[in-house]
Amino acid sequence: MRILTIYSHPIPDSFNAAILTAISEEVALRGHEHNIRDLYKMGFNPVLGIADFEQFNRGTIPADIKKEQDAIRKADILFLVHPIWWSGMPAILKGWIERVFSYGFAYGHDSKGVKALLTGKKAVIVNTTGGTEKSFADSGFGDAFRLLAQDSIYRFVGLDIALHRTFYQIPSVSREARGEMLDSLRADLQRIL
Repeated sequence: MRILTIYSHPIPDSFNAAILTAISEEVALRGHEHNIRDLYKMGFNPVLGIADFEQFNRGTIPADIKKEQDAIRKADILFLVHPIWWSGMPAILKGWIERVFSYGFAYGHDSKGVKALLTGKKAVIVNTTGGTEKSFADSGFGDAFRLLAQDSIYRFVGLDIALHRTFYQIPSVSREARGEMLDSLRADLQRIL
């Protein structure tokens, strides 16, 4: 199986980095291929600009977008690992989606309307946040984020959501609690991989 991880956190020793390590170890244990796209390390340009549209209109794809699309084409499962900031994903990931999930690649139109073009692939979404699970539930932010990420983006382009995990209170939980979170994620990954 070919795994593609889109990783979006700027701090090398963050809990998101520990999640990435856990995913990498589980993928390696099963002998799967793993391609990691660390958007911050890559310096990925998240701005969908006029030059992109000009190339799209000429029927060409900007080189940096084509590289990401080629990685997606090869993948069976996309892992998306990122924090939740201001009730959403980091801007670099949102920009990656805007540029890479372009018309004609991730979605199109046919006689019935919008057509998803990334069908047959799975998505695993792993998020972290500083808030409590209760505050996310009580405020509706958790449901709103899931609806946005799962339905308005990933399912819209045809991805099957295999798992969506959110880990709460990351800045304030104990080291032991973080270890338990990683263990629970590994258990989930064993079922998926």
